[in-house]
Amino acid sequence: MEGKAPQAPETGSVFQRARQRTADILYSADRNDPLTRFIDIALIVLISLNVLAVVLESVKSIEAAAPQFFYAFEVFSVTLFTIEYVARVWSTVDNPWHSDHAHPIRGRLRYMFTWMAIIDLVAIIPFYLGILTGADLRILRALRLLRIFKLTRYSSAMTLLLQVFREESRTIFAAMFVSTLLVFVASTLAYLFEHSVQPEVFSSIPAAMYWAVITMTTVGYGDMVPITAVGKLLGAFIGIMGLGMVALPAGILASGFNNALHRRRVMLEERIHDAMEDGVISDAEQKELDALVRRLNLNDVDARAIQFAIKHQQSKVAQGVCPHCGMELDALLDGEDHKE
Repeated sequence: MEGKAPQAPETGSVFQRARQRTADILYSADRNDPLTRFIDIALIVLISLNVLAVVLESVKSIEAAAPQFFYAFEVFSVTLFTIEYVARVWSTVDNPWHSDHAHPIRGRLRYMFTWMAIIDLVAIIPFYLGILTGADLRILRALRLLRIFKLTRYSSAMTLLLQVFREESRTIFAAMFVSTLLVFVASTLAYLFEHSVQPEVFSSIPAAMYWAVITMTTVGYGDMVPITAVGKLLGAFIGIMGLGMVALPAGILASGFNNALHRRRVMLEERIHDAMEDGVISDAEQKELDALVRRLNLNDVDARAIQFAIKHQQSKVAQGVCPHCGMELDALLDGEDHKE
């Protein structure tokens, strides 16, 4: 049964075995491996400390108290992140989850343009750009905060969110396109109605776009307020329309989450059926099912309930009883024969 990544045979040169071992560790082919767990936890802690360091460094009194410490920690972190990035690019040809990366050149290039590889690159680029430009620019320092996105690799919930975004991208973009059109129309009308009486507030259509977005999202800061009768009517209409348009992407994501979780439950049910072909789930099969539950980000209680329901159904079938209506299967079959 499936549930673990396919393992490559321990063949080839020492170089190839080292690359395979690196791929197994970095891409978590076996999360029960102590070294894999240690490196995962170490990277999570390092990423979290980096985010905390960027936040604390923005406080001038703290930065002035220990400037050398922050710089030394940055050098240490970038060194480890660079080693991680190079190791991932080097070993991706043996990635057990992506066989399309097997080509030594095209596979590595394909990996380098994946979302997670770009995040890994962005995590180290600001430091090297600061060295090349001779100055640690403020924008480059702010980019270091993007290292928090490296945590998405270790979060199955974030993986599910990104999967839903990819699957529902066309629908979400369609809703965003309609919302954008509404913003343009509302800002243009607001400019036409309010510019003559409030030339400094509604000075241009781009300025009115700010009012349209704030009104559509029902935030209403109050720094830009229409005073004409037509402008107030427009604001009320845009506010009502915004309630539906802003909530639409949230509904799409909620539906996508529900569909994705349903597919994952179906996948788990199929694995449980496969494991129970012989009527018993062995310890090894149970461990694989538990690993699959964690990888699919399913609730342990729900997973146990699904497993119990399947066991109950199969026991009823073994006893010759329909698991749905409780009638004996022979009686049901006889009834079908009489109908024919």
